[in-house]
Amino acid sequence: MTVTSTEINHKKYWLFQLAFWGGYWFLDIILVTALGYSSVLINSIFAILSLLMFGFTHALRFLYKRFFHQKSLAHLCLQLLWLLPLASVVIQFILFGIIYMTLQSNPDLGQGLQQSSAGSFVVYSMNTCIMLILWCLVYLFKAEWAKRRQIEKTHWENQVKLRDIELQFLRSQINSHFLFNALNNIRSLILEDTQAARQGLTDLATLLRGLMHSEAKLTVSLRDEVEWVKGYLALEALQFEQRLSYELAINPELLDAQLPPLLLQTLVENAIKHGIARRRLGGKIRISADSISFNRWRLQVENPTAELPMEHESNGIGLKNARDRLFAAFDHNATLELHFSGTVIATAEMPS
Repeated sequence: MTVTSTEINHKKYWLFQLAFWGGYWFLDIILVTALGYSSVLINSIFAILSLLMFGFTHALRFLYKRFFHQKSLAHLCLQLLWLLPLASVVIQFILFGIIYMTLQSNPDLGQGLQQSSAGSFVVYSMNTCIMLILWCLVYLFKAEWAKRRQIEKTHWENQVKLRDIELQFLRSQINSHFLFNALNNIRSLILEDTQAARQGLTDLATLLRGLMHSEAKLTVSLRDEVEWVKGYLALEALQFEQRLSYELAINPELLDAQLPPLLLQTLVENAIKHGIARRRLGGKIRISADSISFNRWRLQVENPTAELPMEHESNGIGLKNARDRLFAAFDHNATLELHFSGTVIATAEMPS
C-alpha cells in the first residue's frame, strides 16, 4: 500500500501537535511541583489548558489552509496581531468558566487556590498568547518553507515542460526543412536518372526511420548522428555529384558521446549551403570530433569559403536552431561558434 505525501504530512502535523502541547503540559506540571503548588485541580487545569490550546491551534491551522495559504507572510502577520490576543482571551475565559463551575459544585477543591482577579486574568492571557505565538512561529516556518519549496518545484517542472515543447518545435523546423530539400533533390533526378532517384528514396527512408526513433530523445549518440549524416550527404550528392566530398575524423572513444538530434546534420547542411553550393568546383567538408578534457569534447564541421554571392538572403535559422537545441540539452554548458581562417569552421563544445 502506497503512502502519499499528503498522508505523511498529516501524520507529522498531529505528532507535532501532541509533542508541542504535551510538552507544554509536562513542563507546567514540573514547574508547579517544584514550587510546591501541585494538586489534582491544578494539574487538571493545566491539562484542560493544553487541550484548549491544542484545539485552538488546530482551528488556526484550518483558517490558514482555508483562507491565508496563498496570502503573503506580511498579510498573515497582520491578521495574527489581533487573532492571537483574541484567541488567548477566549481560551482563558473558557478556562476560568470551567474552574468557576467546578468550584461551585465542589468548593473543597479550591483550597489553596489563589483568588482569581482581573490582573491574574490578564497575566494568564498574556502567557497563553506567548505560547500561541511560539506555536505559530514553528508551524508557519515549516508551512512557508514547504510552500516555497513546492513553488520552486512547480517552477522547474514547468521549465522542463516548456523546454520539451520548445525542443519539439525546433526539431519540427529542422525535419521539415531537411525533408523539403531532400525531396526536391530527388524530384530533379526522376526524369534524368531514375536509378539514382530510387536509391535516393531508399536513403531517405532509412534516414527518416532513424530520425523517427530519436524524436522522443533529448540527446542521441554521436555514432547515430554520423550514420544519419552519411545518409544526408548521400542525398546531397545527388545534386552536387563530384562537387561534394567529405572526410570523417572521429575519435572512436567519442562515438557514445551525446549531442542533440540533428545537430551534426544542421552544421553539415549549413556548410553545404554557405560553402559548397557557392563554389564553382564545390569542395570538401571535414567532420571531426575530439576530446578537449576528461569531461568535455568538441565537434567541428569545416568547409571552404564561398566564391559566389548568395542567391537568396539567409535568415540564419539553422545555426540559431542548433544553438537553441544545445541550450535545451545542456543549458549553458555547451557552445556553438563560427570561426573564419581561410576556411569556415563551426565548432560545438559539449560536456561528455
